[in-house]
Amino acid sequence: MTTTTSTAIPAPAPSTPAWDKPVAVLALGSFAMGTDSFVLAGILPQIADGLHISTGAAGQTITAFALTYALAAPFLAVLTSRLPRKPLLAVALTLFVLANLASAAAPNLTLLLTARVIAGLGAALYTPNASAAAATLAGPTHRGRALSVILGGLTVGTVFGVPVGTFIGQHLSWQASLVFVAAVGALALLGVLVVLPGLPIAPATPLTQRFAVMADRRVIAMVAFMLLTSGAGILIYTYTATVLGQIADIHGTRLAAALLAWGIGGVFGSFGSGWLTDRLGAERTLTLAIALLIATLAALTISTSFVAVLIVMVLNGAAGWAASTPNNHRLTELAPTLPSVVISFNSSGIYLGQALGAALGGILLDDGVTARVLCLTGAGIALLAAVVHLLIPRPTPKY
Repeated sequence: MTTTTSTAIPAPAPSTPAWDKPVAVLALGSFAMGTDSFVLAGILPQIADGLHISTGAAGQTITAFALTYALAAPFLAVLTSRLPRKPLLAVALTLFVLANLASAAAPNLTLLLTARVIAGLGAALYTPNASAAAATLAGPTHRGRALSVILGGLTVGTVFGVPVGTFIGQHLSWQASLVFVAAVGALALLGVLVVLPGLPIAPATPLTQRFAVMADRRVIAMVAFMLLTSGAGILIYTYTATVLGQIADIHGTRLAAALLAWGIGGVFGSFGSGWLTDRLGAERTLTLAIALLIATLAALTISTSFVAVLIVMVLNGAAGWAASTPNNHRLTELAPTLPSVVISFNSSGIYLGQALGAALGGILLDDGVTARVLCLTGAGIALLAAVVHLLIPRPTPKY
């Protein structure tokens, strides 16, 4: 679904060790966040049975996490901007781990929702700061690749972490799935404490300037683009079973294969977008990504064979996951002194788009909309995102 005077970390000196190992550790944390974001969707029936609630009520645990992340990330980035990055990342992971353990121990829906809100706060505090730290460690030359590694952690969490967590939940218990997520988060915490170098913060920038970036029209437009792009993709992904079932009569094992194809495409999109951003620039990469997203969402309406569906799902996953890294890149170009603040906005756009897209898809399907119309609705939203993208002027450093 997804950061030179303020919250930024000063660029490392030439003698700084290679950036790949600490960035990989940061990506492990984002792997835990990606798994936590989606794993509950696969074990909702088990949660509902265990807590004696409806599946719909259990689904609110996903909404609680996503909305908390979306709403809290920008404000946490501003409020914690003067804190050293390494201890802050450690605190965020600790909060995340404890919240998942508390979720596993929750005896009722109220306490589970409370724990999911706290987990969302931990994720909102971690991911933008991890992206900002990765960008700084890698430097301008490799910034795109470093950002894509962090996003790649989220993607891999979705592709591999979610199936593993779902398997655990279905064969052991839903609580065991959350313990698994907490264990991965704890491993990332250990890595941050041992591997991540100290990252001192730069001289202070007035708090008013940090909040001012939130009102910048270009920042708002870039975040709106991310919200629309994320919403268009998740609108279809959330209801993939319905879409592929109606259009191509795909169910069971073939449905699982189609979802795996989407995830594999997402891995290539998230990592490949960093490579393209470093070579083609953020704007061109985003243009390619949004064009591919529109095309694949439309193509789903005529993909009636299994082979065609697999091809479209791979490309759709790649397109959906390819937007975040270049959007983060151009946001940090616009506000190089406030990377964690602007990256937190991008993350908020992703999660808010996911929440709104999933909700809109559910409403449309409940109203009797067909799968083909749903796909065209997603393509229309992606087309609107493309218009927003084309209207945004090339960023020049301002903060």
